[in-house]
Amino acid sequence: MRAQADAGTCPECGTTGAQAGQLVCRGCFVPFALMPAARGPAAGPVGPNARAGGDPDATDALPQAGQGAAAADSEHTRIINVIPGALPRSAKTRRDAPARALRLSFPSGEIVAVQLGEQIRLGREPQFCPAVAFLAAHDNLSRLHATVGVELDGSAWIVDEGSTNGTFVHGYRLTARERASLRPGDKVRLAADVTIRIMP
Repeated sequence: MRAQADAGTCPECGTTGAQAGQLVCRGCFVPFALMPAARGPAAGPVGPNARAGGDPDATDALPQAGQGAAAADSEHTRIINVIPGALPRSAKTRRDAPARALRLSFPSGEIVAVQLGEQIRLGREPQFCPAVAFLAAHDNLSRLHATVGVELDGSAWIVDEGSTNGTFVHGYRLTARERASLRPGDKVRLAADVTIRIMP
């Protein structure tokens, strides 16, 4: 941290124009109470707790919650919302972006979406697995072979439903009712010849 150059200058980032009663720096948002006190007679009070004499250890009592709000200059209580000259930031962050469903890409070219909070059964019996009726031609699949699901938070999984010829994830055969996590880019194999690509 840099020493404070003069009264009204943030010792952290050098932003000028700090006034008595201002709680944080307009440029770097660091509270003035956390900054080291400036040395020398040129430095004056910047933070809300500094006395006119510049004694860093002498502090005024801070107002309790709900008290003294009207006394603060409204111009200085709004500095957290807008920074003059700051670069605009995206309204959405990665964390705020909604989770996305998965798509299952089958060797025959079909793509089946699995929405958030949804499960889809995979197998050769259209009555049990209507979303993948095109798998009826694969007689090496079990009638109900596996189930794929996507949770509301976007996490995906597959469960082997006790298939005869197996469900393979990352080259590993799942045991009956075993659940494995799925991510975009993974490949799942049902029996010997149905390889499913997991797409975002």
